[in-house]
Amino acid sequence: MQRRVVIRADFKTSKVTRSVSERVGESSVRMPSLTLRVTFGTASRSRSAWCKRAAVALVIVMSGFAVAHACNVPVFRFALERWRPDPYRVTVFHRGPPSDADRVLVDRLADQQDKSLINLVVRTIDVSSLDDEADKALMATLGQPSLPALVVQYPAHLQLPMPIWSGFLNAEAIAQLSDSPIRAEVVRRLAEGQTAVWLLLECGQPDKDDRAARLVEEQLKQLEQELKLPELTDAPADKLLTGTPLQVAFSIVRVPRSAAEQPLVQMLLHAESDLLERSDPMVFPVFGRGRALLPLIGAGVTAENIHDSAAFLVGACSCEVKEMNPGFDLLLAADWDSLLTQDGVPLTATASGDRHPPGEAELVPIPAGSSAGTAASSIAVQSQPSSSAVGINPTLVRVSVISLGIVVLIAMWLVSGRDSPRE
Repeated sequence: MQRRVVIRADFKTSKVTRSVSERVGESSVRMPSLTLRVTFGTASRSRSAWCKRAAVALVIVMSGFAVAHACNVPVFRFALERWRPDPYRVTVFHRGPPSDADRVLVDRLADQQDKSLINLVVRTIDVSSLDDEADKALMATLGQPSLPALVVQYPAHLQLPMPIWSGFLNAEAIAQLSDSPIRAEVVRRLAEGQTAVWLLLECGQPDKDDRAARLVEEQLKQLEQELKLPELTDAPADKLLTGTPLQVAFSIVRVPRSAAEQPLVQMLLHAESDLLERSDPMVFPVFGRGRALLPLIGAGVTAENIHDSAAFLVGACSCEVKEMNPGFDLLLAADWDSLLTQDGVPLTATASGDRHPPGEAELVPIPAGSSAGTAASSIAVQSQPSSSAVGINPTLVRVSVISLGIVVLIAMWLVSGRDSPRE
């Protein structure tokens, strides 16, 4: 008799579950989960039984290892406290020495960059000595621009070279790039502890926009009552770094495609290659320090998809590296370290004695957490970094153990097949 043996283990819950990473209807939904799927084709009965026993042993070992390094801090809160926003790339093309006025504008951006008041890096390029091929290609996308020209690109690690916004370098362009009323409101709400601010990018058709807004508002009110925060323990990994209230609180902000919000609109529309072609309202959940999940679009703005996105943000952490998490950072002018304080002490001074430049690659281990429960009535605030943030990286150890276990399991399967009689 031939059998197909399929074993699927989720190390977030230690249960058999399924991860979600698919485009649902008209929407993009990314719900990552550290999930292992092992499929052993067809096998004999004895071989199948041997594989089952070995797989069960492997799952038990790795599940126990995951629990030993559990962290129940919700995804949105971990992102708020520990994920520095990635820096957008700003290039100023000019011909010949820049004027004093232009130099002042560029220095203003550079000063904000150096003080971590905005997540960008700025550079200037004289087109009369342009020799880098990537810079030539970037310049070519502008056609015949008036110089000096300001060009904005996504953070480098996203590997999206196209410019998302550009304009003539002047004080108005710098102000428009740096901030806007909606972005300032998003910063305020996130810093006050909201779980996520849901940006509804309007399509310009009132009936569609209003219908999507009503659905999102209704679902968010319901989810605030239904979703429960993970129950924090006394473990060091569950200590919070700031005194910001830990709560399930959502809000929606409608984003018109107005001139004042054009940089924000373009950041959202260039997140996926086909968004510019769409004529539907789009919903982007924004959490942490301005990290946006990929959007729910048109017919994909459903109660189920809204629930899935919200549940991911409220759930216990199961991701490891910031750059491997879903979504992308928005360009925001915010002094997060001062906004997120405990008893007036900036977060960086509380969490670490170091001060890192914005956007530097950072390992952020978030071990698997327990299933959601009611929120703890009292929340401890950590004054020192947790043990998981220093020394040996427990996530790296866990991944190594899992990899070794998979190799051992495959080897046992091959050996059992060689020694067992065929049926």
